[in-house]
Amino acid sequence: MDTETTMLMDAGRTSMCLYVFSPSKQERLYQLQMETLSDRLHTLTEHHITIAEVFEHEQGHIGDEELPHEGCSGLRQQFHILPGQFKVVLASDSAVKLRAESCISCEEVIMRIENEPTETKNTFY
Repeated sequence: MDTETTMLMDAGRTSMCLYVFSPSKQERLYQLQMETLSDRLHTLTEHHITIAEVFEHEQGHIGDEELPHEGCSGLRQQFHILPGQFKVVLASDSAVKLRAESCISCEEVIMRIENEPTETKNTFY
């Protein structure tokens, strides 16, 4: 298990994470994406989605937890993000649910989660 997954589990969060990869905080697409997400942060939280901000040359965040530069580099490598790229990735455990090269809406994220197959529990015959 990688350090970033351990951070999520240690923080008591689910393993569903929306990664926003950006060269820096000054990148315009990053700023637009975070503005879009901040408007619906409560809704994302209700759906147990943690937002991770991952940068090339600076410290990031997974939820409220700081993500050191080394952790950012590891995530960029894990998800095959090249230098200078902006990408948004929705992942659960090791499965990628959504990958986009531009900003995405909260509705798109929620739709991907709600359409996720769930295990049937307490099935009676």
